[in-house]
Amino acid sequence: MNVYLEIFGYVGMALVLVSMMMTSLKWLRILNMSGAVICAIYGILTNTWPTALLNIGLLLIQIVQLYRLHLQEKKGV
Repeated sequence: MNVYLEIFGYVGMALVLVSMMMTSLKWLRILNMSGAVICAIYGILTNTWPTALLNIGLLLIQIVQLYRLHLQEKKGV
């Protein structure tokens, strides 16, 4: 396996892990989305489809939740 591809996968994993330590929901979702994108790409490139699909699902969830958070902030809730 290509060492750079493995490092790429570990970076994605680290972003998802670090996102769980955020106290701000906005930053949690942004970091988690970044990690999910990287992990999804890694899953596609390594043909590990469960990893790719899980992270695509996480990405979609984070997009929806960020949109909801944006709407709440816009309303001033």
